[in-house]
Amino acid sequence: MLSIISKHKALQSKLGLKIDQFYNILVGIIIFSIFLLAHKALQRPVNELQYQQMIQFSQQASHPKTQQMAEGILEHTQIRRVDYLKLLNAYQFESSRIKEYPAMAQEDE
Repeated sequence: MLSIISKHKALQSKLGLKIDQFYNILVGIIIFSIFLLAHKALQRPVNELQYQQMIQFSQQASHPKTQQMAEGILEHTQIRRVDYLKLLNAYQFESSRIKEYPAMAQEDE
């Protein structure tokens, strides 16, 4: 009786180990495919609306570092989406750091 139980447990542990390995490999493949698709999406070129927004960033003067970054990106022949997202991140960071004060009225002077 004891040998039957031990054989059953040994067979179950071997089968369980194979299923666990299969699930680990499956999860690894899914994670790898997500990273691969994200990388491929970031390498695609920007669309027309995003290109126009980059031109606006290069012409504005209120955020000088973002302006320089946009001018540098616009020099490339093909603009990747990852560069556009970096520019948006820089613009958001710079706009949160700049302190803009309201205009003073003439009688406040």
